[in-house]
Amino acid sequence: MRQDPRAAKIVKKLSLEQRAGQCILIGAVPSDSPEYIANLIDTQCLAGIFLLGHWTSRSKLEAMLSTVNSVSPQGIKPIVATDHEGGEIQNIRVPGVNLLPSQESLARMSPAKVTSVVATGARQLAKLGVHMIFSPVADVIDPELGIRNKPIAKHHRGFGTDPHMCGQYSAAVIAGHRKAGIISTTKHFPGIGRIVEDTDFKSAGITDSKTTRHDQYLESFRMALGAGSEAVMVASAYYSRINPGTPGLFSSTIMTDMLRGDFGYQGLIVSDDLGSSVSVFSVDGGHRASKFVSAGGDLAITADPGLARPMIRALMSIATSTSGKKRLTDAASHVINIKLAHSLTM
Repeated sequence: MRQDPRAAKIVKKLSLEQRAGQCILIGAVPSDSPEYIANLIDTQCLAGIFLLGHWTSRSKLEAMLSTVNSVSPQGIKPIVATDHEGGEIQNIRVPGVNLLPSQESLARMSPAKVTSVVATGARQLAKLGVHMIFSPVADVIDPELGIRNKPIAKHHRGFGTDPHMCGQYSAAVIAGHRKAGIISTTKHFPGIGRIVEDTDFKSAGITDSKTTRHDQYLESFRMALGAGSEAVMVASAYYSRINPGTPGLFSSTIMTDMLRGDFGYQGLIVSDDLGSSVSVFSVDGGHRASKFVSAGGDLAITADPGLARPMIRALMSIATSTSGKKRLTDAASHVINIKLAHSLTM
């Protein structure tokens, strides 16, 4: 997506602390106090929230969303995001919101039917006050692994083993989101269909030893981004043939050289969870955000709201250099740019 010139002007008026806040999205669970979450956003100028856990009470959900959507630090409204892939992975399960089939099941429909089904559910979420969905899953499953691929195949989260088909169906999901005015977040670049373990729960068995910088498996992501995905989520897996020893979401090769360079992508780069994912526990909580942004990321997400303040401090620390300040400013500008496109600024 193109940069709105107003984004740079808005960011220029923000302090470094506020720019850092706009680069952090915090998790919210049903047991959280809406006032507590809204106060964090308001006082720290945070980008917004993503809904975690299973929200089954419509009244609780409405209370959280109405309270969060009522604050606007510096005239900037929060983003409300959620996982709503379908199947096992959909956090909003309240009356009035359709349960989506898994992506594996969606792949048995025509792309046009997928767009229609997804658009219906996305409109229901938008009506509640949701702006962003962490979907589609564009990861291509390694047929040699099959259901031994725990993060995707085991839970029926993928469209299959063919990169073109995965890209085609990802584009269909994005089209459905667009009809509802929802921000799509294609994930998990550059793919977690070739690893065994889940990065949320394991630090071993999460290295992809096959994918290369110009791999055919990346075609699904190229098609999804070409279809207009406004955001892309970067994985915390390791890629030994791209940038060995560095998780994807800390890799400038993956985010700056590949996404911005090879793909020419100008949208929002989002991290996978930096708060509770076992794969990043070796890095201090605050510095997970600064490592992500320094490498080219824009919006750091943390399931643990308590990490917001240390993340802000770490992000401010990179702004002590001219290049670091520019990187933080660019990241905040990408966040504001997507908010402008969805009327989330005043």
